[in-house]
Amino acid sequence: MRAFASHKTVSPCIKKICQALALCALVIAPLTYAQSFPVKPITLLVPYQAGGSSDAIARTMARLVGKDLGQQVVVENKAGAEGMIGSLDVMKSAADGYRILFGGAGSMIVVPALRRTPPFDPGTQFTPIAGTVDFSFFLYVHPDLPVKNLKEFVAYAHANPGKINYATGNNQGLLTFAYLKKSLNLDVVQVAYKGETAATADLLSGRVQAMFATTAPLMHAKEGRLNVLVTTLPQRTPLLPEVATMVESGYSQFPFSPAGGWLGIFGPATMQPDVVQILHRSFGKALTDPEVQKQLAQAGLSYNPMGLEQMSVFVSKQRDQFRTMIRDLGIPLID
Repeated sequence: MRAFASHKTVSPCIKKICQALALCALVIAPLTYAQSFPVKPITLLVPYQAGGSSDAIARTMARLVGKDLGQQVVVENKAGAEGMIGSLDVMKSAADGYRILFGGAGSMIVVPALRRTPPFDPGTQFTPIAGTVDFSFFLYVHPDLPVKNLKEFVAYAHANPGKINYATGNNQGLLTFAYLKKSLNLDVVQVAYKGETAATADLLSGRVQAMFATTAPLMHAKEGRLNVLVTTLPQRTPLLPEVATMVESGYSQFPFSPAGGWLGIFGPATMQPDVVQILHRSFGKALTDPEVQKQLAQAGLSYNPMGLEQMSVFVSKQRDQFRTMIRDLGIPLID
């Protein structure tokens, strides 16, 4: 007598029970994983150099999220190629929620839009987790330029074609000034820099006369060494409450919003929804924490909370808007 029945003689009933148990295991496994997440430290990758305002905010968020989730959140800076290197790093990482990105308009939208062969599609190859944090962008000018507001700047540029040199220190500054030039028919000359620090130095010396930039040159404006003509934000910022918006200055708002850029939390594609929800809730709490809110205000940033589906739609819309704008402005693509 055989001790075990061969696989050919196993009853159909037992087969069905085994199949049902296997299916239950597949369903329960992700849930169990999500319930135990996180079980080890999380890395929040910042695709920019350490020391900037976004880096400081990332570190405060990391501390708060780590406390909330009971696991350390480690900030890793991986700069290069306008944030593309860090974005690619996270895109290629395991989709388990342990390596995520503090990325945004510059590193995820503009970088691929400026390339003939985009390194990734931000709308399909990343998972939105939380955000966004919107940047303040200002038009700074040298005090020797005889203008006090945007209308006077436009009038002066029309009266003095080719006389104004403007600096671009990042992709957002490049696109913002390119749009202003085309929409207002300005004959002004671009001088490209590798970052806002070098561009600010030449703006202070008068080698260039204007620049769209973040809050990096703000201290020089507060000291009277630079003038600020307009903000691209839809409302005035407490940092410079006297500076008017585009609409208040008599011009249309920029068609891409916000013109200065934004940042958010992203992971690789195909992350488990339950893990995404855990991170979404925790980073949402951190972004509304008074300490983070104070840092945001001091840096000229504002938190724009979004649901996950809303954020996904926003990213895809931004991708399409920037692709179209770069094409319409005739900006040369990079190989």
